[in-house]
Amino acid sequence: MPCKRLIYITLLCTFHWLLLACGSMTIRDTSTQSYIPIQGWVLELHQNVVIPSGRARVFFQEGRLVYAVNEYKPHCQLVVRDISEQPRDVHAGRFAIDRVFGSTDEFVSNDRILLAANGAAVVADGGDGGGERFLIFLYHLQLHDDRQPHVTYLVCGGAAEEPFLARYPTLQDIHASLGKYATLIVPEQG
Repeated sequence: MPCKRLIYITLLCTFHWLLLACGSMTIRDTSTQSYIPIQGWVLELHQNVVIPSGRARVFFQEGRLVYAVNEYKPHCQLVVRDISEQPRDVHAGRFAIDRVFGSTDEFVSNDRILLAANGAAVVADGGDGGGERFLIFLYHLQLHDDRQPHVTYLVCGGAAEEPFLARYPTLQDIHASLGKYATLIVPEQG
């Protein structure tokens, strides 16, 4: 059975990649129930953000700046080119979105293991990774600003779900993740 599941996930991901190759990336706007192209948008960062030393990204989730993320909820990450030994500032400003592509992250939860302690059975986490498979669909928005060439991507992911339930984040998910820190500016549709 696990082999069939792996084949199913592989086929699903392959089909997903083929669909992405057929045209520009779109994002679902739940307010209008429509899909709009992402290309040509702008990310406006409203306030400075500090990338800690030894890291190349910070995360945004539920409108907060965080340094670790709950994969079971939508989230975004602001990515810089290199890891630095010193904290790095990303200054407030506008970043053109030059290119957009999608990807899929897959992870496997740990099975629960059964421990025997003084004649009683205890269930604990920490098995061999043979548990359920989860997928996260991600948008990679390549950023460009001549004044801050070290800022490379805004990566936004949907909630981790079982393969048949996983979805890209909606426009509203991304706005909720970024909160007051940043806004995606969608060009007027002519």
